[in-house]
Amino acid sequence: MKKTLYMIMLIVVACVLGELIGKASYGSLGWLGYTTGFDFQPGTFINTSVLTLTFGISLYINIAQILLILVAVYVYYKTAPKLITGK
Repeated sequence: MKKTLYMIMLIVVACVLGELIGKASYGSLGWLGYTTGFDFQPGTFINTSVLTLTFGISLYINIAQILLILVAVYVYYKTAPKLITGK
């Protein structure tokens, strides 16, 4: 369980830092901010006067996030056995 939480924490930190780096990059490092993604918004399924239910998903990722996620996976495999000992 600890290893899973450690991996999730590293991935979340990588995504947040990647987003910040991607938005702040310009000039010769502007390629780090290139973003692509997709939306799936099928519409409203239930629409009553009390409740509106809508499902959808959006995913946007930039180059900096991809690079930092790869770094996070590398860091995880190098540090997890040393940091987390036990069963």
